[in-house]
Amino acid sequence: MPDTPRRAVRRACLFALPAAVLLFAGCGTRVSTLYEKVMGSPSYARTTEKHTRTKEAHDGLDTRFILSATWLSPEWVRAFSEEFAGIYYLDAARKEKVISQWKTESEANVRFFVALFVPDERGNDLEKPDTLWSLRLVRADEKDFPPVYVRKSGLKPEEISRFFPYSGTWYRAYEVAFPKEAAEGAAAKPGEPRLKLVLSGVQGRAVLAWE
Repeated sequence: MPDTPRRAVRRACLFALPAAVLLFAGCGTRVSTLYEKVMGSPSYARTTEKHTRTKEAHDGLDTRFILSATWLSPEWVRAFSEEFAGIYYLDAARKEKVISQWKTESEANVRFFVALFVPDERGNDLEKPDTLWSLRLVRADEKDFPPVYVRKSGLKPEEISRFFPYSGTWYRAYEVAFPKEAAEGAAAKPGEPRLKLVLSGVQGRAVLAWE
């Protein structure tokens, strides 16, 4: 008996379903890789969260400032390099330039990505020589070090939002370097921080600690 249109459609679906299952099974890894290039890999997000600290300074209900910083340790730089390369896999020049710069500078110094929010943006000027802020790095033996440099981040605004999502519209982003010896010296005692980033000024004081 000849097939009716309904039977023909049903038979086509029965053949198409297994084929679709096989197709998506074969493309699973590719889809996952594409998702990570577009949305960001979970491993990078975990590494950044592990290396990031935040402190808020308040005067009653008023916010004086909010300080967030990510320690650009060798572990973080490896995760960043993989993430950046995945995103810019079609832009070799941009990829090589940024990854090479961040690796080289992080090997020569102890570096941090710093995001600072101040209600009056005129006071958000960490990079200026005459700033009223003081930024120091304190190691386990309580010896403190001034920055080698403080500069506005060289990343594009869209890249800052992608790689450091805590740095919102009203923040200013900085790259801060301290001498390599700031991470050397005696090991920290159990339960005590290895490094402390201390920001102080007329608006208050914030201490971020990493063990």
